[in-house]
Amino acid sequence: MNYQVLSPSNDLKKIVKHFIVIESLENIGSLLFLPNGGNFIVFNRGMKACSKSYCNSEIFDIPVSYSVSMKSNKVKSIILDENYEHKDDLFPIILVELLPVGFYKLFNIDASELNSAYIEINKDIVSEHFSKLYKHNTLEEELEYLNRSLIDMNNLQCNTHLCIEDVLEKINNEFFDIKVNDLLNEFKCSRSTMERQFKKVVGLTPKKYILVAKFCKTFLEYVEGKRTFHEIQYIYSDNSHMNSAFKNMLGIAPSEILAKVQNEEVYIYQINNLKALAS
Repeated sequence: MNYQVLSPSNDLKKIVKHFIVIESLENIGSLLFLPNGGNFIVFNRGMKACSKSYCNSEIFDIPVSYSVSMKSNKVKSIILDENYEHKDDLFPIILVELLPVGFYKLFNIDASELNSAYIEINKDIVSEHFSKLYKHNTLEEELEYLNRSLIDMNNLQCNTHLCIEDVLEKINNEFFDIKVNDLLNEFKCSRSTMERQFKKVVGLTPKKYILVAKFCKTFLEYVEGKRTFHEIQYIYSDNSHMNSAFKNMLGIAPSEILAKVQNEEVYIYQINNLKALAS
């Protein structure tokens, strides 16, 4: 899979993490996406494919039109429809990687609706904000248009800073020893209220988000940084705990995925993503 990772405008920094421009689907089945609390807007141009959990047989159809990807606490891969010829006129395909609060802030839709399927974007929203996408002469013009469209969507929602954003920042900074009860005490919030707001804005419960944050951070440090378990043991209580977390979200043990990455049997979006930004 050949793709570029590009930055959004500063006005979108709290909503959009990256723009991804896909130029080829070659070996796309080898690319794994770690769960990190966020998801993608997929501006599909007719690609026929599905999203599959790497750890089990769960398969979710990707709409051939514009859609928003599901949220999950599992590692995902993309499987192409072998019976369909993906022609060059389908490219480039542009994706928008959203931060955990991005979907709710842009669409004002309960994020928990993304827990079990991709959601096609309403035709009226497409007509109003995305009707000119893929009609520009250059990639720079396409992304300028997309930046403006997403800023307009955000402004229409009259978004303000949400308390949940402060909770997310707390988790992301201190996830290795944070517990839900700590959050309830610090933010003076009942468990039911925090869980309800998390599901609405993020699409996951606080507990699941903490587990996802731990896993993603551990995975990147273990696989990309080639750090041993003993160097990152502060994240999990013991080796058995770490193995259990990896098998739950990935389906295989840490040593197995490290071997697959080193042998270039699989590639990790977040790792290639970081390399792309550094180059």
